[in-house]
Amino acid sequence: MVNHDTVHKVADNIAGKYDILLTSFNDITLCAKEYFEKRMYQDLFLRQQERYRLYGKFVREVFSDTQQLLGEQLYNIEYWKAIKKDFSKVIKDKPHKLNSETFYNSITRKVFVDKSFNSDYEFFDYTDYKPMPKYDTEIFDTIECTHFSKVAIKQMLQYFKYNVPFEDIDRDAQMIFDEMAPTIIHQKSNLFLDRIEILKPVFYRNRGAFVVGRIFYKNWSMPIVIPLLNEEKGIFVDSVIYIPADISIIFSFTRASFFVYTKYPAQLIDYMKAMLTHKTVGELYDSIGYYRHGKTILYRDLMNYIHNHDDKFIIAPGIKGMVMAVFTLKYYNFVFKIIRDRFEAPKNCTRDFVIKKYEEVEINDRVGRMAYAHLFENLEFPRNLFTHELIKELTDSCKETVEFKEDKVIIKHVYIERRMTPLNMYLQNEVNPINLCRVILDYGFCVKELAAANIFPGDLLLKNFGVTRHGRVIFYDYDEIAKVTDCRFRRIPVQSDDDDTRGNTEMITAEANDIFPEEFKAFMAPDGPIGEIFLAEHNEIFDPKYWRDIQKRIEAGEYLSFYAYDQYKRFKSN
Repeated sequence: MVNHDTVHKVADNIAGKYDILLTSFNDITLCAKEYFEKRMYQDLFLRQQERYRLYGKFVREVFSDTQQLLGEQLYNIEYWKAIKKDFSKVIKDKPHKLNSETFYNSITRKVFVDKSFNSDYEFFDYTDYKPMPKYDTEIFDTIECTHFSKVAIKQMLQYFKYNVPFEDIDRDAQMIFDEMAPTIIHQKSNLFLDRIEILKPVFYRNRGAFVVGRIFYKNWSMPIVIPLLNEEKGIFVDSVIYIPADISIIFSFTRASFFVYTKYPAQLIDYMKAMLTHKTVGELYDSIGYYRHGKTILYRDLMNYIHNHDDKFIIAPGIKGMVMAVFTLKYYNFVFKIIRDRFEAPKNCTRDFVIKKYEEVEINDRVGRMAYAHLFENLEFPRNLFTHELIKELTDSCKETVEFKEDKVIIKHVYIERRMTPLNMYLQNEVNPINLCRVILDYGFCVKELAAANIFPGDLLLKNFGVTRHGRVIFYDYDEIAKVTDCRFRRIPVQSDDDDTRGNTEMITAEANDIFPEEFKAFMAPDGPIGEIFLAEHNEIFDPKYWRDIQKRIEAGEYLSFYAYDQYKRFKSN
């Protein structure tokens, strides 16, 4: 017999604790405006890490509460069916209802850690994404205007009240108009418009504040994102981004989440989805800091994809990794990465070490150059979805993680991340010389930007980098990453028959943290024209002095700037 008083206490505690979690999350988020005004960028980064850790802290706390409340009934399925039903009543009118369901599932996953997902006592929406009903409090405001003009743009910039003045708001409004007017005239033949919508929340990240909205005509709309920076002379507009592909990069899975305050996360995501139709809903939740709900959406989408397609899991194209077994579905946009049981030489790290590296990437700023991977545990799939080749691969190298039953495959630990084209394959198969040139150069920029963020990839081989659908190069092999400041960048010792270095073992002995950049050239600069292009732009990468100079800047406390848009799009790049 189920004790309904106990059931209600458990349900009420889970819902109440999530409300407290959300309040704490929002309190940290709200600090972003002040930090932007005071240029406290390092502090904002620390608060970002603090915010990220909140969820796990509350899950552990609520799990402990639930253990005490349920006692020996903790694993009783009938109790959890009743708890789910009661919990649904408690949260039914909350604007963050969907996120509350995800939090509830996080608790059941802690309880039934060795079991696969069960919709009898856990929340799962099998339907495709559909917008939420609108709440009375809208998440955007409307600027009524009949023309796209400098005046209308100035209204957008003045909508947000900062305790720091604009450096020159009239200049900035004019620059935005001059940049956008030709495109609008080309598409509409005139500058008449219906309205401008502007999101009430500002999106803060690193040094920037991003104003987001849409420009509407009768049968046509255009997204607009205005990045603001704050320097000694005041706030200024750094660029204007209005091409959807460029906006998509700003909200990329390769970047840290924004600080964006809203009481209506589902409605905010709906608005963003209307702007960025190619972005998944899960990635959009990730982009505003709701990683766990993003993970929920990813799982839902995966299950729906499997249910509605005939795809089978196959070994992912590319060179097999020594640390990870990677597989995918042929037409699916994500890959699945499982840590192998054993690593072949020269890899000498452990499973726990690899897991720790992925955790480090998860919580740090990925500066637009490292893929975010969601960790899933105890995923269950029908065995007939796996090709014979993949089953053999997983049986041979992943026995500790993958369990094969008669009709099921249970994966105990797997990372799911965005699918990209391995850089080595891209360079082999791409026929457009312009694309080849652009991507090989971006490979060098990727390494440089990671270095500026105090990240040394370790293994710089082409196969460890991927190319996104936007042509950006992203690093995704994390088992050898290290801080640039922890490395010792050296020149390769030169020996000759007539000098005394032959007997000096100190000169030729390398420690674990010794890096010889001159060696990078052999695999970073491919033979032929694209290698020459790489060397012309990025030759300093092969000089130890380049890396030592970066070390000095980081150690001096310099907070280096990263832009979520191309440098040439900046208005003020001085």
